[in-house]
Amino acid sequence: MSHTDERDDVSDGRDWDDPGARPGRRPLPPELDPRGGGAPDRAAERATAAYRGVARSSLPPRPATQRVVPPPSRRPPTKRRWARVLSWVAVSMSVVILGTSTALYVLVNKYDANIARIDVFGGSRAEAPAAAPRDAQNILIVGSDSRGDTDAGGEFQGSGDTFVTGQRSDTVILAHLYGSSDKAQLVSFPRDSYVSIPAFTDPKSGKTTSARKGKLNSAFSTGGPPLLIATIENLTQIRVDHYMQIDFQGFQSMVDKLGGVEVCLSKPAKDRFSGIDLPAGRHKIGGRTALAFVRQRHGLAGGDIDRITRQQQFLGSMVRKVLSAGTLANPLKLTGFLDVATSSLQVDNDLTVGDLKDLAIRFKSFNAGGVSFATIPITDIAAYRNRESVVLIDDDKATALFDALRRDEAPDSPKPKPTATASGDPLIVKPGSIRVKVYNGAGVAGLGRKAAADLTEIGFQMSGIPENRGSGATGTTVLHGPDKADSARTLAAALPGAVVQEDPSLGNVLEVVVGSAYSGAKAVTVTGSASPTKAPTASATPKVVTAQDDPCTA
Repeated sequence: MSHTDERDDVSDGRDWDDPGARPGRRPLPPELDPRGGGAPDRAAERATAAYRGVARSSLPPRPATQRVVPPPSRRPPTKRRWARVLSWVAVSMSVVILGTSTALYVLVNKYDANIARIDVFGGSRAEAPAAAPRDAQNILIVGSDSRGDTDAGGEFQGSGDTFVTGQRSDTVILAHLYGSSDKAQLVSFPRDSYVSIPAFTDPKSGKTTSARKGKLNSAFSTGGPPLLIATIENLTQIRVDHYMQIDFQGFQSMVDKLGGVEVCLSKPAKDRFSGIDLPAGRHKIGGRTALAFVRQRHGLAGGDIDRITRQQQFLGSMVRKVLSAGTLANPLKLTGFLDVATSSLQVDNDLTVGDLKDLAIRFKSFNAGGVSFATIPITDIAAYRNRESVVLIDDDKATALFDALRRDEAPDSPKPKPTATASGDPLIVKPGSIRVKVYNGAGVAGLGRKAAADLTEIGFQMSGIPENRGSGATGTTVLHGPDKADSARTLAAALPGAVVQEDPSLGNVLEVVVGSAYSGAKAVTVTGSASPTKAPTASATPKVVTAQDDPCTA
């Protein structure tokens, strides 16, 4: 494999993948190229002339005895076609960003054949969290350092005391593809996150590893994709629908096929471990340097968190590069990138060609501004557990983030706001007229079922069976739609200490997220009419970072 040399990182704009490329002349599609062999074909010649802008009158007349052959039905790209291609190409970046190969819908079968499939779910998914609403999809994307047999050259393994066998998940991203919009959110997980890792039995050796607390990365090194998926689902209570993995070699090749990607540094980056050595400012870097750029940990004040910020910046830059005219207008560069990208992927066995086509249709209006980035909230980046440095997760804030994803709620959508109520307001809606969906937000076994049974006993109607939603909630929250504030007050009155919030995405069914402090429900008395109340002003929505942004990072 060849890599972009540091001196060759800046492209001169020409495409060296095409030996015959000449300024001002577009390469012909294969079906219009007269060099393909065989007898001359007048229809192909006329289509070729039209494609290159040659006037039909400049061609010699056809002999009178020659049969008229209709020109090929394939026409040169129009503005409308390029608009569609632009959309599909945006989705092609999911190989790196969303992890999909749905770009260029008409070629999806070809690219599907490039992708390797692996068994990561291994049988029944009965214990997995519930599917996302509105046909939303959750894809777990892993960047692996390929320290196994696939890295025969040992390039990424190190040597001597630094040699490490096996493979590790250097990058873990949960991509949520919204069912309610053509947007996506990518949530990054620090590899050293201190998490609960479920028990695991290796299907090959039969060896069982007990449940334990440890680094997220160790789940992958111990049990591969199946155990990593189980760990993420246990942490987030979000169902992983598909899995995609790419190794370092594939990452480098993709960057090189794009002719390099631009990055911006607010201060110099130098690390002898990763090999990065760049001064402050803007740089166009090739694959080898790009890998060092996104892997650097030493010398960054925020450690893994700063590295994640850098990775998100780089992914955003790649999106913009693929959507640029220089890539779209260069068929050789574009197809070369897609060939390398799809050939570098491993995906789950359940990801079918039909799934890829469905994703292509879903993201027909996809763009860089629709890709937002987030990092799982943390409280300590350098804590110590079991005599090793770990990253501690902020359970309360993480629960809120995961809850929004489970609800398919985009980061820029209206957030739930507190409902102002006066303690003396009379209740006007009877429990029998209120439908409630109960969620266990504490992770305490049986808590959701108990709350549902308690509410049913005092007259409320249950909607479906209780489900899990996070594992760190302490208090109980009542969520209601814009026109169900009166019903929410009745429900909150039955749940001592409950907090009431308005959620614009809800309709006629109220939701209760039960926390660990739940102590039971009490009967309520409905009398009188409610006095008008004024809700407090909602706080400003935090800025959403997207792939359209062009930040300059450390």
